[in-house]
Amino acid sequence: MTQAFAAAGAAAFGTMAAVSRAGASSDVSLAASTASPSASPSATASGGPGGPGGGGPGVKDEFMGVTTDGTVIEDLYSIHRTGVSTRESVAAAEAWLASLTATQREAVAFPVQASDYTQDQWRLWTNVDGDRDAGLSLQDMTKAQRLKALAILKAGMSARGLENADKVRHLNLYGGQLVDLTDQFNDELYWLTIMGTPSTREPWGWQFEGHHLVINYFVLGDQVVMTPTFMGTEPRVADYGIDSEYEGTKSFEDELAAGYALLRSLSADQQAVAVTTSATSDRDLTAGAYSDNAVMPYEGIAATELNPAQRAKLWKIVELFVGNVDHGHARIKMAEIKRHQDDTHFSWHGATTDDTPMYYRVHSPVVLIELDSQDLGPIGKAAGWEAGMTQRHIHAIIRTPNGNDYGKDLLALHLALDH
Repeated sequence: MTQAFAAAGAAAFGTMAAVSRAGASSDVSLAASTASPSASPSATASGGPGGPGGGGPGVKDEFMGVTTDGTVIEDLYSIHRTGVSTRESVAAAEAWLASLTATQREAVAFPVQASDYTQDQWRLWTNVDGDRDAGLSLQDMTKAQRLKALAILKAGMSARGLENADKVRHLNLYGGQLVDLTDQFNDELYWLTIMGTPSTREPWGWQFEGHHLVINYFVLGDQVVMTPTFMGTEPRVADYGIDSEYEGTKSFEDELAAGYALLRSLSADQQAVAVTTSATSDRDLTAGAYSDNAVMPYEGIAATELNPAQRAKLWKIVELFVGNVDHGHARIKMAEIKRHQDDTHFSWHGATTDDTPMYYRVHSPVVLIELDSQDLGPIGKAAGWEAGMTQRHIHAIIRTPNGNDYGKDLLALHLALDH
C-alpha cells in the first residue's frame, strides 16, 4: 500500500480488514498484512488450470498477489490522475448492458469486490475450453449485442491488442475446423462479465474469458489495470491447407522474435546467467490460472547487466505485452516499469535454436511476463500431432505482482481513502 494510504486511510482499512477476517461481507483483505505469507503456487493452483466448467481447484486463499518470497512489497501503487480518459470504455459497457434483457444483465453482473473471496469472479477465470457458469457468451448474444460486447474490448485495448485477441479466437475456430470440433472450439465461446457499475469515478471493470483468451480489465477513474491477461493458441500458425477464412493466420510471431532477439544478443557469459535450463524446456507458466499468489524468486540476468542495446530489446518484449492495452495506459505502465529497471530480470529455459520448446520470463516488482511452449492440447491430440512440448501450442501471461492484479491494491486504497 502507498504512504498516502498509510497516512489517510489506515484506520478505515484496518476496520474493514478485521471485518473480512471475521467472515463478514467485505473482501478488502488485499494487503500483505491480511494475506498468508505461506501462500505458494501449490496452495493456489493445485490441480492445474480450471474453473467454472473447467474442473479447476477454485479459489482457496485470500488474495495477496505474486511475490518473490511470500511478502508483498508495499508502496508500489497509488491512486493518481493519468490524464488518459476511460469514458469510451464506460460508454461501451453501458451500451452493451442497455442492450441486454433483465435476465441477461443478471447473468453478467458481479460486484467489483466479492463478499466471499472464494466466489470472487475476478479470480475464477480459466483458459481451458468448456462451458462457464457466469457471464454471457458471444454465441448466446444477438448480432447487435455481440458487436456491442466486442466494442468494449475495442475501447479498452490498442489496435494491436484487439488484433491479438481476435487472432486467438480465430485460431480457436481454425483448430476446431481442423479437427471437426467447431461446436467445442470456435470464435464465439467467449464469456463477458461486468464487475461493478461502469463509471468515470467509481471502481468497476470487465472480464472476457474463454479458451486461450482471458482479459481482466479494472478501471478506477482514469487508471486502468489490464492484468492478468492470458493469451495462447493451438495451432500457433494456420498453415494446414484447410478451407478456412483464417488459413494463413499467425500468432505470437513478434513475441517469439523479440525473445530470441534479446537472447541471441547476449554474450556467452550473459547467456550462462540468463539461460537457467539449456536442455529442451518443459517449463509451464508458474502464474497461470489459479496462481494469483504464486511465489516466484527472481531468476536469470538483471537488466543492469545488459548494455543499452540489449536493454532496448528487453523493453521491446515488455512493450509487446503491455501494449495490448490502449496506447495511453500502455505509456503510463511502461514508465512505471522502467522506473524499476534495477530490479528487472530476464530468464530463458530451453534450447536457443528456432522452433524448439522454450520458455522466457520478464520479472520485476511491477510486471511479470511469461511465455512458454506447451505439450499437445486438445487440438493437437485430435489432429494426431507428435506428442511433446511444441511451439505449435503457446501460452503467455502478463501480471502485476505485489498485489495489483485485478486492480486489487488500487481498490483497497479507494475503499480505505474514500469510504
